[in-house]
Amino acid sequence: MEQPVLGLGLLGFSEQMGVRLQTWAAQTPSGWPEWRTCDPHLADAWMIAGDAVEVLGRDEVVIRHPHGSDERLTLNRVEVDRPLAFAAPLPEGFASAEFFEADSEASVRQRLQRFEAWLRPLRSQFALGALLVEQLSACRSGDVVHVTLSGKLLAVIDIQRWQAALLIPARPVDLSMAEWVHGPALSKDIPPSFIRLPLHRVMWTYAVRTRRDVLPRRYREQRLYLRRVPRLPAHWFDEIHLSLMRELMARPASFSQLLERTGWPDHELARHIGALYHAGGLTTDPDSARRAETETRRAMVALRFDQADRESELQTHHGQSEMMGPSSILREAVHSPLRVSTGKTGQDSVRGP
Repeated sequence: MEQPVLGLGLLGFSEQMGVRLQTWAAQTPSGWPEWRTCDPHLADAWMIAGDAVEVLGRDEVVIRHPHGSDERLTLNRVEVDRPLAFAAPLPEGFASAEFFEADSEASVRQRLQRFEAWLRPLRSQFALGALLVEQLSACRSGDVVHVTLSGKLLAVIDIQRWQAALLIPARPVDLSMAEWVHGPALSKDIPPSFIRLPLHRVMWTYAVRTRRDVLPRRYREQRLYLRRVPRLPAHWFDEIHLSLMRELMARPASFSQLLERTGWPDHELARHIGALYHAGGLTTDPDSARRAETETRRAMVALRFDQADRESELQTHHGQSEMMGPSSILREAVHSPLRVSTGKTGQDSVRGP
């Protein structure tokens, strides 16, 4: 069974402690998800140094990050959209049931496994994405797909509407062993215990977390065009995704030309192009790109404003703890909950990176 590469954000740790945590996180037992440290705004889970935290109120904290700098990130815990834990010692007056000992490998490993349990909805979406990459080419545009295991329905996929519905308690291992049945006569009805997901989000979730090369051969050989900005929250894109979209909007190019123009390693370029392709952002058909050019340019302008302006309020949901599931499954968070602040109180104008 393929396991995802999960992103770990380290906030407020010294360089020495950060290197130690990276080393421990990278030592992945066989058959478990792989953890890699990354930009905290793109991470699936956070580890936060408790001694870098300042309490502003009941739910709002400031994190001194990077360690030893004057830069600060504000975080309101009711807006948190991914699992997190604080490294002891915690600041006076600050309480959290989610903490660990950063100098103990066993404690760190236990915390990562707890993250993996909380991220099961995301891992199930990854498993569904793996099925889609393998099986989707066998389907026709009007088909409906039922993904079942031992007669139990786990997912419904409507190819025409480009939508999926996933059983909320479905386990990744169940999806990896499931049977894929497709045809135009299958029911499109969605049971109440299922969550609806656009297929481009499922495919993106898989493509950015797989170790496999999922870029089709023709995308290495033919000229590439930006078909649209993938319909995803702006903070899901990293700088390479954004740069690629800008490059292709300005001038379509082949894979080899992009290698020359960007200087990025082959595997890194393939991984990012693969994610944009599976999210519906790229095409090798110039006519398709031309027909969508006006809309694509508008979307690129909106994306630039979205990246520059992160002061929009997040949607809030009542009754959610600081250990909620990932936003890709359970929430529609437009921006990262982390907001940059240069002031010591965290009350001045803030924005995401």
